[in-house]
Order: sequence, then structure tokens, then C-alpha cells
Amino acid sequence: MASPFRPNDIVANAPGSHVLPGHARVLDFDLTTSRLWLIMLPARHEHESLKNGIQRYIKAPIEVDHALYEESLKDGRIHLLNTPVTEILPDEDRLASTDDPRRRLSIMKDIQYRDKRFAVIKELICLVGTSIRKPVMEILQDKTLPKQITAQARLHGVSVRAAYHYLHLFWAGGSTKNALSTRFRFCGNPGVEKPQRHHLGRPTKLFQNGLTPAAGYALTETCKEKLKWGFRLIKHGTTRTDAYLLTMATHWANHTIDAQTGQTKAELFPVHARPSFEQFSRWGEKLNDITVTAMLLGPNKYRQKTDARGGSEQDLVTGVGQLAAFDGTSTDVYLVRLNSRLKRLPPMTRMILKEVRVGVIYGLYCGWESASPATALQTILHGANPNKVAWAKRFGVEMSPGAMPALLARNHLADHGELKGARPTEAEEQFGFGIDCPQVMSGDRKGGVESQHRSDHAKLDHKLPGSTRGKRRERGDIAPVSQALWNYEEYMRELIEHIIRHNTVEEVPDLAPDDMLLAEPPIPLTRMNIFNWLSERGLNKSLPVSYEDMRAFCLPDVDAMIRKNGIYLVAKVNGVSQLLPRVRFTSPELVQSGLLSQVKKTGSPRATRIKMDPCNLSEAWLPTKGGMIPLFSSIRDTTINTKLTLSEWIEHLQERSLGRSLGQGQTEQAQADILMRRAATTDKAKIEMAAEIKALGKKPSQAKLRRDLRANRQDELEHLKALERSIASPALPMVKEKSDALPIDKVDLELSAADLLMESLYRDGVL
Repeated sequence: MASPFRPNDIVANAPGSHVLPGHARVLDFDLTTSRLWLIMLPARHEHESLKNGIQRYIKAPIEVDHALYEESLKDGRIHLLNTPVTEILPDEDRLASTDDPRRRLSIMKDIQYRDKRFAVIKELICLVGTSIRKPVMEILQDKTLPKQITAQARLHGVSVRAAYHYLHLFWAGGSTKNALSTRFRFCGNPGVEKPQRHHLGRPTKLFQNGLTPAAGYALTETCKEKLKWGFRLIKHGTTRTDAYLLTMATHWANHTIDAQTGQTKAELFPVHARPSFEQFSRWGEKLNDITVTAMLLGPNKYRQKTDARGGSEQDLVTGVGQLAAFDGTSTDVYLVRLNSRLKRLPPMTRMILKEVRVGVIYGLYCGWESASPATALQTILHGANPNKVAWAKRFGVEMSPGAMPALLARNHLADHGELKGARPTEAEEQFGFGIDCPQVMSGDRKGGVESQHRSDHAKLDHKLPGSTRGKRRERGDIAPVSQALWNYEEYMRELIEHIIRHNTVEEVPDLAPDDMLLAEPPIPLTRMNIFNWLSERGLNKSLPVSYEDMRAFCLPDVDAMIRKNGIYLVAKVNGVSQLLPRVRFTSPELVQSGLLSQVKKTGSPRATRIKMDPCNLSEAWLPTKGGMIPLFSSIRDTTINTKLTLSEWIEHLQERSLGRSLGQGQTEQAQADILMRRAATTDKAKIEMAAEIKALGKKPSQAKLRRDLRANRQDELEHLKALERSIASPALPMVKEKSDALPIDKVDLELSAADLLMESLYRDGVL
């Protein structure tokens, strides 16, 4: 049985556990004897006076029971961490990373000192006369090791303690030569401020011209603390200048009480006797862990605008049905009654369920009932309905059985709204699904469904007559309610067509498995095709990739672009330089470096060069001054990562680009058909409304159209419920006898347009 521990793995305690005294690195293991060798990593000094320093001496490796630690790993008392990346750049690259002569001299000294350290232990860790490393277990079990260390220490003129330290430091650093580098660059107690005794920076103009006795105000630690809290005064209505003046008036002023008014007056100290505005801004921003923008926006909104997690919503799941996003919104469209184009109805509430992995919309509620736990559960119920064909046929849509799947997701990601309550909680226990409600003001957690609302509004709602365009009506604007023409059936028909197009027509190659992407003959990469592909093959799970630091030495440089969600390769496709899709690199180390957040803050992607093997698209490395940052491609793209080269992927993209260009005419034809169909519906509605106005003899005022919205909605709901009852109970038809129905051409001309419509519905057997 293989061991869960691998050489160079980092083992750490789980929160609340004390199995280990600290972080440790795995050196080697022997399953025959069930022994595991660990070496503790450098840690902070326990002594209070040395708490800001790192322990210089690393203790000897320890031998522990492998079975005991394997059991602790399974119980969760310890866990494995990603191996920290050491600075493994070649010496030439390290020297070429700076043009500062002093910095280059420091690097050269560090290289020389590292080589001297390595020379002390080389005979201990390598075979004689070679650079081939001995197994760590062999070195640890060698009984002559103390004598060898003593001999090497005398040969190279160092103490025996130092020789032991070099060997332990080498193992603790991952058994790389650069692990023996010095820590000179950390000298000077980083993070410890130097006390100010004089004004820092250039003297003021007043001092240079002899108009003030001091060059400026020297800040003490107490002064910095006052500036820190004064900076916190900034908010809406209190600018940075206002906060500065309030701080000065509080701490650097003479306070007197006006005898007449009783108010306290603050007379500020002279300019040279108090902090300047620049000092206030600098130390206020430096000592506060929150910026002005963050204070104004709030922590959650600020995080959504600045922080990047280096991933997408699809990275949360590996297969379909694992997670669904739920949300509701307004349709932003005024409708008319089914039997009268003059009776307006307010915008409806629309709730959708969107499967996270492929983005299929499979659950829908659209009606005038207020948003509530009841309507939310109706949405989940509709998502699990296996007979959506009959539901769509009700609105005149011939939908294929595979256009909207029947699905009950394991977990539902929702906001603190409709799915919070006793009924949804009981439904969770009854049916076994989950509901996850993130903290408030965290819409980015379900960004996919939020974006879907914007897309639905832009592609459907805001293109229909009677749309509010998502804005409030201002004085002088035409009331959207006066332009309403479509009824509920017409709107639902178009909404279902829109969802069908979203699920079965729109191609989303970025969401497709790579095997499906490269299938021959090509398969249309629609959401439902991807859904069916994954359903037929089960969940797409990939093995983790193990990485070796030394491979980065010989990898070539490739042009890339740093964006807010990762690093993309840059190459020419059909002669045009562009970002290559589906080859996006990211890693926790890249996120921690702050590069992604910096790009998101500035809004400007940064060009760079990364090290990678063009024949291996699964991993890459980003060189930085602090070392090599590992980068990994998406684990979903197994075939791309293991079987394709960079040139083959570019050729495939070129072929797809040409295919899209050839099919542009069909896409435009489909869009034209949509516009023509919607225009025909609008024209028909206009004609019917004109007939009703003509029958009334005058056009209703806008005030009258707005006045009866609630009553019209109630009448419409009752009419729809009666219609559903008549369809559900064919034994009790509500249809008039044919002998009682008048031929449409014999109807009295004085009948209203509404009566004509109702009579035609009776005659056709609808009512």
C-alpha cells in the first residue's frame, strides 16, 4: 500500500491539534519498518525579546511511527500543505533581475556564501566524485555520519554545529542548493519602523526661505496613532481635507471657550508645529488596514471590486447537478390582459434555477405572485418536472424533450431571500437537497445567475413594448405602461423560446469538456449537449499533477498576459495576436502574490513572460524576484493538458475561427428571424388594440391605464386559474353548444372588441 506522504511534503497541525510541535517536512519513509523521517521547519523564536526573528539553527530530523501519522492524517488532526517554492532561478537570471550595482554585488556575495555552505555537505549528501544525491534514508541510517560531519567541518574550517546546521537547512529547504542561501535580504527587522527624531523628507519652502524655525514636524509614535484614528473620520460628507482639519483642531490646537456663545474655539498651531496634510495622508493610509474606498463602499462591496480569487464559478464543481444557483428578479415588462389589449398588468416576478457547471436553465417561475418561499419552491419543483414538453406546449412552443432537463440539484446557492424560511428548510430535510446562503452583499458568490438576469433583460425584456428598461420613469417620460402590447401567453412563449435558445442553440466552448471540444465529427457545443455528454460519462475527475522544481531551469519563455482571473498565453491565430482560450493558468501562490488583485484594481492587464514546456500545457512558472511561482491549468482539460502541444492547440483554434466566419450568415439569419417574429407579434397586438380603441370610440387616458393595474392583475389570475381548471377537467367542458354560438360573420356590429374575442374563443373550443 502506497504511503500518503511523499518526500518534501509539508505536514502541519490542523486547527486545535498538537500532534507536531510545528510545520515539518517529510524526508523519507520506510513502509517495511513503518518509520517516517521528518525535519522541523524554521519557526519564530519563542523568547519574547526575539519574537520578530527566525530561529537560526534547525534541529536534527526526527523518526516517528508512520502508521500513527497516517491515522492522524485520516482523522484530520494533521494535513498536507503545498510545498513552498524556493528561489530556484539560475544564477545568471538572478543577476540579470536588477540593474542596481549594490544589489548585484549582494547577490554575488550570497551565491559565494551558498557555494561555501554546499561544499561543506556535498560529500555527505552526494556519491563520491559525482553530484548524484544519496537517498536521505541511507544518510540518516549511516552510523559513521557524525564522524563524516566532523571531518568535513575541520576540512572547510567551520564548526561542527555549523556543519550540522547546513545539512539540516538543506533538507528543510527541500533538498535544493538554493536552500543554503543566506537571509541577508531580510536584515534590518522588516516591518519595524525607525523612530523619527527629525522631519523626514525635503524641508518646506518656508524653512528654506528662513520664514519658519523648523524644517517640519517630526512624528512620534503617539502622533502617528492620532493620525491613524483621525484618518478614520473620512466618510461620505467628510472629505480627506475635512478629516485632516478635524484631527488638527482636536490634537494640535489651543482650545478656548467663547465667553459669549460658550462654544469651544480651536486655534491651530503654526504650520511647522503640527503634522502636514501629506503626513496625515501617508501615515493614515499606512497605519490603517482599510483604504478610503473601502471605508466608503463597505468591506463586502470593496472585496468584490478589488479582490480576485483566480478562478471561475465552474471551478466550484466537477459535474452537473452538484450545485445550482437560484435568484429572482422583475421582468421589467408591462403586459396586457389575455382578453383585452387595453387592460395593463404590472411586471411579473421571474425566478430561475441555473446549473452551475454548464449554465443550463432548468427551473423557472414567472408570474405575478410576490416573491416568497412558496414561489421559490415552485421553481425547484418545476426544475424537477420531467414533462416540460407539455408545459411548453401550453404556450404554443414545440419543445424537444432534451431542451430543459429534469433536475434536482444537490445544493442550491441563493441569497437571503425566498429560500430562507420554515418551508424551504423542511423541504431540505424531506428531499435531501441543500441551500447555501452566503453573507449579505455578496452577489459575486452567485455571479453566474446575476449575469443571467442582465442577459435576459438585454436580449428579451428590454426589447419588448412596455419595457421599463430597468429604470424608474421620470417626469416628462412616456409611461412604459402605456406602450404595453403583449399578453402573458405571448410573453411566456418568447421567454421559453429564449431559454431553449440559451440551452440548445448558443455555443459555449469554454464550458465543454476537452474531449467533446475535439470530437470528430464536431458536436455543437451547446449547454444541453455538454450536459448530456457529462451525464453519459459521469463526473469529470482528474488526478492531481505533481511538480518538480528543477524542471523550471530549462523551460523556454512564452508570452503571456496577466488578467484578473489568471494568466493567459498570447499567440497569433490567423495572423492576429490574441489570448488563447482554455489555457488559463492560476494557483494559490499567484493569488497570494497580489498580482491578480493589482490588475483588477488598475483595470489594465500586464504583459509578461512565463516559463513552460510547449508540449505540456498543464503547468508553467512565473519568474519573480522572490522565486518561481507555480501555475496550473484547469484540471477539467485533461486531454489538452496531457495530449496536446501548444502548436496543435493554436491550429485547432485557427480552424474553429474559420468555421465561425463561414457560419456568420446562418447566425445573422437566425437573429433576423427572431426580430421578425417579435415584430409580427407586436404588429398583431397593435392591430387588436386599435380595434378595441375604435370600438370604444376614444383612446383611454394614461391615468386610466395605470389606475386598474391591481384589479386587472387579479382578474387575469382568476381567468388563468379558471382556464387551467377547464383544461384539467375535460368531463365538465365550459364550451358552448355549437347551435348557440353565432357565426362570426353574423355578429351584431355593435358588439365590443372584447365580446368578439370572447365569442371567437367559445367557438374555437378554447373556453
